[in-house]
Amino acid sequence: MRFYIPVILYLLLSIKLTAQMTNDSLSQILDNFIQNEMSQHNIPGFSGSIIKEGQIVWQGNYGFANLASNTEVTAQTKFTLASISKLITSLACAQLWENGLLDIDEDINTYLPVNIANPNYPNIPITTRQLLLHQSSLRDSESDLQLWDDLGDPIFSLEEFCTQYFIEDGNLYTASNWNSNASPGNASYWYSNAGFTLLGYIVEKISNQPFNEYCRDHIFLPLEMPGSGWFYSEVDSADMAMPYNSFLEPYGFFSVPEYPAAMMKSNILELSNFLIAITQNGIFNGNELIGTSTFNIMLPQNMENGFGWWGQDTWYGDQNGNFWSHGGFMNGVRTQLNYYPVDKTGLIILTNGQGNYSDIQNKMEEFIPLFEIENTTHILDVNNKTEYEFYPNPSKDKIFVKSNNTNLNTFNYSITDLQGKIISNGTFSHDFSIDVSHLVSGNYFLNVFDNEYKLVSKKITIQ
Repeated sequence: MRFYIPVILYLLLSIKLTAQMTNDSLSQILDNFIQNEMSQHNIPGFSGSIIKEGQIVWQGNYGFANLASNTEVTAQTKFTLASISKLITSLACAQLWENGLLDIDEDINTYLPVNIANPNYPNIPITTRQLLLHQSSLRDSESDLQLWDDLGDPIFSLEEFCTQYFIEDGNLYTASNWNSNASPGNASYWYSNAGFTLLGYIVEKISNQPFNEYCRDHIFLPLEMPGSGWFYSEVDSADMAMPYNSFLEPYGFFSVPEYPAAMMKSNILELSNFLIAITQNGIFNGNELIGTSTFNIMLPQNMENGFGWWGQDTWYGDQNGNFWSHGGFMNGVRTQLNYYPVDKTGLIILTNGQGNYSDIQNKMEEFIPLFEIENTTHILDVNNKTEYEFYPNPSKDKIFVKSNNTNLNTFNYSITDLQGKIISNGTFSHDFSIDVSHLVSGNYFLNVFDNEYKLVSKKITIQ
């Protein structure tokens, strides 16, 4: 992993490579390396990104989303995320906790219409915190995900699944899924997909809204992820990557009822928005998903505190909090999302196969410090097809904004801090400059509006 590379060797390598290579040449090296690894490990399709200073500094798409139709992977190709899905479910819990609707140390039955308890310890309550930390005494097997999989969307609703799975005499109930030697809270870590499915059910009951719709309204829309969702019926199936086994045989577009643990679907660009929000303390384009204090609780300083967004669920993290990640692993799916708090960078890997991507991950980590932030940024407003150019970024005194549409009339702009507080605002035509010399050094958002409608938003850095 990146932070385990000897420091001196790492710095020497970075200095040598950076002096010789542009972003384009670095990208070409990654392109060649990734395609070679895909060939060696039978990875049919791949999308990846590297996040640095609140933006995508590298993004690549390779191979095929569907071998039968020769459909190539693009930036719009949606992959099933497998267990990366748990990060979204945890975020939903954190939002409810921050709003005072969920006490993570309260008996979960406070929020549910049915009574769920470990039958071996019926009087000891299970809490949301225990579920988040995988210490609820559930001991379901990873292979359980395939017990009720079927083509299409899940064959059970969350209420049906949880009622049948967790309650004795339920059609899906198995006593061995509960620890008989340790009670909730005292049980050792046991990775539980069923536990995260139960969290989705809790979110559903507290919010009085179907779990998928809650995530759409409170997470996907603020993160500008309109093409993401939990069900095939919510996404454009023509853009879905087919999952393949090690022999490149298709599994078909299947689902499991434990969908809050495994079945989110997104493309690399939209999922990168989620990672960008992580690198910015829960804020994306001025939209605050959770407050800074909540974010700091969710993102613990070590593996022993926090309530589980990145806590013990991310066993790949190191004890000093330098590296947090979550991988996804299920039939025809291998995915990875990494965050490095030291320099607020990260990477994402999405594949629709079962091949090993570890060498690709290591190479991407190696290249993170080598990519330079572009001083000029082009952003396309997809509604009126207008392109905006922001430069220079970073800046010390002025930022220029240009639009390629000379027919546009007066527009409004605002500069906000990362918490969304307006610092300054004004109006402009298609070509203007903003005096930023009075701003304190740091990061801000520059927002462009047409009347009240936000067209584009760009993170800017004042030196």
